[in-house]
Amino acid sequence: MNDALDPRRLTAAGVPEGVPRATVTWITPPSAATLPAERAQLEYSSRSIAFANDGTRLLRAWGPPERPWVVAIEPRGARWKIEAWGAGPAAARQAARELFSLEHPLEKFYSLVRREPVLRGTERRFRGLRLPRDASVYEALLHAIVGQQLSVRAANALQRRLFDRVGASLSAGGVAVPCVPTPSRLGALSLEELRSVGLSRAKASALRSLAGWAASSPPSPAALAAQPLPDAIESLDRLPGVGRWTDVFVAGDLGVRVALEKYGAVRRSRPEAAARAWAERCYPGWGSYATLYLWRKLTADRSAATAG
Repeated sequence: MNDALDPRRLTAAGVPEGVPRATVTWITPPSAATLPAERAQLEYSSRSIAFANDGTRLLRAWGPPERPWVVAIEPRGARWKIEAWGAGPAAARQAARELFSLEHPLEKFYSLVRREPVLRGTERRFRGLRLPRDASVYEALLHAIVGQQLSVRAANALQRRLFDRVGASLSAGGVAVPCVPTPSRLGALSLEELRSVGLSRAKASALRSLAGWAASSPPSPAALAAQPLPDAIESLDRLPGVGRWTDVFVAGDLGVRVALEKYGAVRRSRPEAAARAWAERCYPGWGSYATLYLWRKLTADRSAATAG
């Protein structure tokens, strides 16, 4: 493991340098919060490569892009046990809440689902399924750029090669936890080095631009969330490799378009704008969840058909 990424050296979150033991704390999640148990959803997420499993625990690198640390979440009855290597109790609890979007009032989304035929029933079938989030805007954009126009399997393979190229991992309680390359490490790679892991020239160039942007005090997720949605989207769209595909409802994604056609909402021959209009009409303010539940329904139905 690279010493620069050793969580024992990461003291910004309030843990003294050289302390290898984990911080242990607890939270009581909302009743509709089953994501740690809903591990199947990670299999079709381009972010699945960023999680590590250790028994019943899910581990994830978290924290600022240049100084990541590790959080582990384990369901224990009505409560979740939270461990952190490199952060104090308050930061660990906040990481778990943000990682699993515990502040999102899912019942509001479900009230829309019950009135709409495409997703009706998923509020029972996948109850508690929440959006897994990234630790920073930088990390979210890295996943989006690498995975653009690729299948989940191809995106995961590409990210794995990129992570391996820079040795991006943390050790937490004896478990190796993958993490995205820090902006400084990513920016130090040449276009040729990035292309050697299988990235196209356009994606390699976009990642170098992203690394430079991340080094210039970019907005935090909270700052972006405080902006009107069109303003936040416009500020991110200026970055090379970032566009509407990475925005709230991924209307141009093949899986979304297949699902919308399969369930009788929008034919694939229709323009992207028609798919986006469906989401804005049926799920205003909940486009990301409409995307997630469409993917989950399509994947589960395909698995059931194969098993049958």
